[in-house]
Amino acid sequence: MAKRFTDTGKWKKKWIRELSPEMKLFWFYLLDNCDHAGIWEVDIELAAFQIEVELDESEILNTFNRKIVAFKPGKWFVPKFIVYQYGELNKSNRAHLSVIKILTKYKLYKGLNEVEQGAYKSLEGAKDKDKDKIKELDKVKDKDKKSKESQLLTIGIQLVELQKDDQFKNRNVKKEFEDFKDYLLANNKRYSNYAAAFRRWLRNDNYRKTEDAPVKKEDIIIACPNGHGKRKSKKGVIAVCPECRESLRPIEEIQLERGIA
Repeated sequence: MAKRFTDTGKWKKKWIRELSPEMKLFWFYLLDNCDHAGIWEVDIELAAFQIEVELDESEILNTFNRKIVAFKPGKWFVPKFIVYQYGELNKSNRAHLSVIKILTKYKLYKGLNEVEQGAYKSLEGAKDKDKDKIKELDKVKDKDKKSKESQLLTIGIQLVELQKDDQFKNRNVKKEFEDFKDYLLANNKRYSNYAAAFRRWLRNDNYRKTEDAPVKKEDIIIACPNGHGKRKSKKGVIAVCPECRESLRPIEEIQLERGIA
């Protein structure tokens, strides 16, 4: 059974939220069923059968635009799959070498470090673009202090190097960085040096406890306003009813409205 990295922050991404339930399900199906080089042998009929929804090939390609590259009849490629699963491909790594051979076979490989931009764009080029963004941000912000955005962008560029650091070799640095950003957003945390704070995050499993931990969320009961069911949850958690897609709300709030009506 193959095991792959997954982005736990995907549910916060706007483009994911805006997908229809059918397209969400297909996207996750695709990431699980493409091969280890991010290539999928197109079988819309099988996909529709396995996830039990109606699928249309043209709708899928239009929805995911450059996220899926139909590079030849019957074969699709997911460029970001490579970047997310492996980072920079390295020929000295046997697992990476297998991926490189497959991409080379289909003329999809143009150097060790690539991400898609239109058809493709080198990772070095993407890094240069990110560096340009940092410079632009720094012109707007105080010259003596980088903005939060530019510091986080700088950390993102350095993730590959951090992963190579012996003290972090047992950590999934890319995933930890996504968790770190979620932590900053959820707790409105600010630091003068985000790189140092992230390194501390990587070194300390109890970081959330040592930093001003948020108040523990209380258990509440949330329910479907259309009466499809209820369940226990944490205060502040956003959820939807699997049957009617209505937002689940605190049961006290629903009962109060009905009492007023």
